[in-house]
Amino acid sequence: MTYRLLVALCVAPCLLPSAALQAQWTVKPGGWFMSHGFNTGRFPDRFSSGPFATENALEKRDWGMYFIYGWKEGLSVGLGQGFARLEDKRNGQSTTTTGFGATGLFVMKRLAQGKGGILSIQPRVDLPLLYDTEARPVLGPVSTDAEIRLLYGNGFGALGTRGFVSASAGAAAWRRGADEIRYDLTVGLNAGPRLLLMAQAFNVAAFEAGDLAYSATKIGGSAVWRVSKGVGIQAGYFGGVSGKNTARERTASVGIWLNREAPVGATAAGPR
Repeated sequence: MTYRLLVALCVAPCLLPSAALQAQWTVKPGGWFMSHGFNTGRFPDRFSSGPFATENALEKRDWGMYFIYGWKEGLSVGLGQGFARLEDKRNGQSTTTTGFGATGLFVMKRLAQGKGGILSIQPRVDLPLLYDTEARPVLGPVSTDAEIRLLYGNGFGALGTRGFVSASAGAAAWRRGADEIRYDLTVGLNAGPRLLLMAQAFNVAAFEAGDLAYSATKIGGSAVWRVSKGVGIQAGYFGGVSGKNTARERTASVGIWLNREAPVGATAAGPR
């Protein structure tokens, strides 16, 4: 895995950290959830040498949107889209690419629901429709990517308040390059009537010919202030802590959550 290909991996429109709470269960028919995230980050180059090597890094400024709509009972559809400015600083020179990233389309189907939580499955495809795949640094995957992901979510009571845990794992064997496995975990706690605190971990491991080609783990935390029933403001920080053949990301993020409840009479699963 080269440094530049890692960059493409990191800016692909995967599930936004700010959307993790809503992302493990389907939305009630007719309802929807949307998040907009604005991020600034740096990926230091830990591998190259030579003049100015300590300054080598890829810097990003980006916007990402996640949207999910309740189509039918237990079935939701959605999309993800981003726009980024990437600057690759290398050995005293700089290359910049600005534009839209990949367009992600997905379907989420609830498989099971009970006291043990909610289990869903989500096939997703990321399409390079809006950018030049030959440009460097590239704004997303250089060809169509497809992934199948299992998602689990459940609520709990702790410290006199309510919280939730969500986890997901997905395999992307339909892509150019190494086959990827992604697995994520989020724990959230209501710290006040309007304040939600979240701790999150995001992981990727890729394999070629049965060997680990690259891996990365980033952890972080964020807080969401519920301005009203349908609006929340999110802020967080995420950093890479381990990995193989990958840069250690450092990203600060702010975002807005928007949601519309389903019409009266609609029923579907949700966090308890």
